[in-house]
Amino acid sequence: MNIVAYCRVSTDKEEQVDSLEHQKQFFGEYAQKNGHNLRKVYADEGITGTSLRKRSEFLRLMKDAKLGLFEAVVVKDISRFARNTVDFLQSIRELKALGINTMFITANMETFSDSEFVLTIFGAMAQEESANLSKRVKFGKKINAQKGRVPQRIFGYDRIDNFTLVINSQEAQTVREIYRLYLEEGLGCRTISLRLNQSQRKTKFKCDWNPRAVRRVLTNSIYCGHYINHKYEIADYLTGKQVHIPAEEHFHHERPEWAIIPPEVFEQAQAQLNQRRAQYDSGEPFRGARYSTKHLFSTLIKCEHCGRSFCQKHYTYKNTRIYWKCTTNDQFTAERCDNNITLNEAELLTEIQVYFTSLIHDKGNFISGILSDIEKRLSSGQSSDDRVKIERRQKSLLAKKERYQEMYANEIITMNELKKHTASILEELESLDYDLKQYEHFLAVKEDSGRFVEQYIQEIERFLQLETVTNVDLRKIIDHISVNRDGNVRIVLKKLDDLDTF
Repeated sequence: MNIVAYCRVSTDKEEQVDSLEHQKQFFGEYAQKNGHNLRKVYADEGITGTSLRKRSEFLRLMKDAKLGLFEAVVVKDISRFARNTVDFLQSIRELKALGINTMFITANMETFSDSEFVLTIFGAMAQEESANLSKRVKFGKKINAQKGRVPQRIFGYDRIDNFTLVINSQEAQTVREIYRLYLEEGLGCRTISLRLNQSQRKTKFKCDWNPRAVRRVLTNSIYCGHYINHKYEIADYLTGKQVHIPAEEHFHHERPEWAIIPPEVFEQAQAQLNQRRAQYDSGEPFRGARYSTKHLFSTLIKCEHCGRSFCQKHYTYKNTRIYWKCTTNDQFTAERCDNNITLNEAELLTEIQVYFTSLIHDKGNFISGILSDIEKRLSSGQSSDDRVKIERRQKSLLAKKERYQEMYANEIITMNELKKHTASILEELESLDYDLKQYEHFLAVKEDSGRFVEQYIQEIERFLQLETVTNVDLRKIIDHISVNRDGNVRIVLKKLDDLDTF
């Protein structure tokens, strides 16, 4: 009888590949002993048994079965055939319909002589074994995460063992360059990736950089010596789908010896990321504003009516003239926005320089106006009494959270109930923490307002001395330039408390 064999190992590690060779040898001896003609051995290496979709050799076996190339399939164990009961039943039924017998050697069972009910029981047992294995693996990963296990590969480091990294000096230079380009030059992730590729810098996998890879570097706190793991887990072992684990269940490990950049630089990058994201997501006045530094006034000039940025346009006759106009009006004319004002780039830059010069010449009024704005913002915010109330509320919420955690530890409530009770607590704590930080920040600005104002003026003076002005130079002083349909142009300077990242 013409037979084929199917075997599989769960990983592609060297010892498992060796096991695969032993399985092939086993089937050869089995065929010779029973007088069968072994036509082929289908072998999947490093593939999970919980799904048929990723098992290319198994799918080839089913395709060849339809061509009538063999009369029986030999499998050493049911778990090697499939650990998903549905896939298992569908496969043996399909083979049986083609007149092909499936024989499981270890269990001494075959589809032509044993009932489907018995086979289903064994298939279900294989699936349950897979489920239990998944639980053990998940538990082991959680324990290792608590101990600080590191990933196999992470840019900027070389892995010594499961829990130890050392800084890779060459890759660390790229990490520092990414943060410098983002914070000092004000570039976005896409532009940074292009810069890195132009300078022939490669990722850990020797590939070109892309915006997502740059963002991962900018958002990973390991680069400032604070490692966080246990962020994801497999939700369903059958599909392998990953889900995010709530932040309160993450494990934090302080590793100052792994710091490539100072913590304050990382915090500045997060503040910048949040600011750009808030600008993009903001409802008013500039919904969906992309961050770009490509041209001199990219995403700086805003339409008061539709909220979109002005786009750069060119007009060439004898000389090339660069001007800016509302993107919505340019694309849809007055149908969606009737702001058809155009701004000559060179003239606008000159007007900005004249405006800044006037500010410097009248420093007294400029400084008093800034200090007045600080006082106004502080008076509209929290008072010292409010701060006491916030801190008292924080202590109360933390105590409440601890009580729920104790109830979970004593098995009074389940994990789902713990998450349900603590979700609103964590949300309110986050809101209170933000309010407190805002108050402390404004207070710090007020106490050190002299230095901030001087810094502001120095930045304006530096700007006026530049021979060539860039978008980044403008962003250091200007928040945005607002333009309405009547041609009124309003320059909105950055708030004083946004200048501490110079």
